[in-house]
Amino acid sequence: MLRRSVAVCLLLELASGAAHAAGATELRFAKLNRVYDQLAGEMAPLSFDPIEIRLSSPRQVIVVKDHLVTLRPLGGGRFEGRVEIEFLGKGELVADIDLGSGSQRLTDEVLMPRQRVVIDGVASIRRSEGGYRVLLESLPPSLRVEIRSRLINQLLDLCAGASLLSLGALDCTPLAGELERPRIPLDGAARELFLPDGDLADEERQALDALLVAP
Repeated sequence: MLRRSVAVCLLLELASGAAHAAGATELRFAKLNRVYDQLAGEMAPLSFDPIEIRLSSPRQVIVVKDHLVTLRPLGGGRFEGRVEIEFLGKGELVADIDLGSGSQRLTDEVLMPRQRVVIDGVASIRRSEGGYRVLLESLPPSLRVEIRSRLINQLLDLCAGASLLSLGALDCTPLAGELERPRIPLDGAARELFLPDGDLADEERQALDALLVAP
């Protein structure tokens, strides 16, 4: 659902920072705690033979409340990072369902309750005209995000009906967890980002510049 939503918010934050490990630097960029919209894409498809479900969110608003990233210098402008982002949001959830014998589309509102997600990675950061260029070298393949929607119950009811037809051969129990905490692929996320100076306060730019020139 949030192929770009939280992914983009998270990835932008890799230019910021936080610390819980020796040798790490802690930074927060206050202006990045803001409202983001129209950032979502598709979630990883869910397949429970004979049911396949593809979820997406064509419209949504996400509010980043806070962020914290650990940046550990690796040398040469490269950093090992851990990004923590606290956010909430709402939007539209679309489910395209393939039942084997036919397909249908269901739509409903989706809520993302206030939650904190963590992503680890490696990035190169370079000073550039008007801001900073961030090259993401390593990211996890996916990220799980908590969502709430009445559509989840509809999908579970469909699965229960299919389970009856299969005389219990189809187990719908794992589907509930997959729908409430869907997996968002990060393999399609942008690998090169630009963080403009206008998104940083003077003291934040100074702290980041000092980190880039440190041995």
